[in-house]
Amino acid sequence: MERENGENKKGFPNTGFTIIHKDFIKNWTKIIGTGPTMLYLQLLSYCYGNKKHAWPSVGTLGKRMGVTKNTIRKHREVLIKYGLIEKMYQRKSANGDYQTNLYQIAKSDKLPELNHVE
Repeated sequence: MERENGENKKGFPNTGFTIIHKDFIKNWTKIIGTGPTMLYLQLLSYCYGNKKHAWPSVGTLGKRMGVTKNTIRKHREVLIKYGLIEKMYQRKSANGDYQTNLYQIAKSDKLPELNHVE
């Protein structure tokens, strides 16, 4: 997804930051664990501005986190279970080959109520 010149496809720099609500770190990490928390942060890093969707490949996420594809899939299932992400569908290329999954990400300030998940 990143270009060699340090810019994304729209020409914006690939530098920046991800905002995470402090209640997520304080409360959700102990519920879902550190692996799913890091995956959530990785997915959230793709959602700059008002964007709510991300489509990195499992391989890309594994490389960014230093874990296997199977580990990413396990962490992803935890995030889906708790409503932190929703796997929308698997994208296809113009020739019909499968590419990457499309995820809808719950922003950290709009997460499900904790009393429903504990």
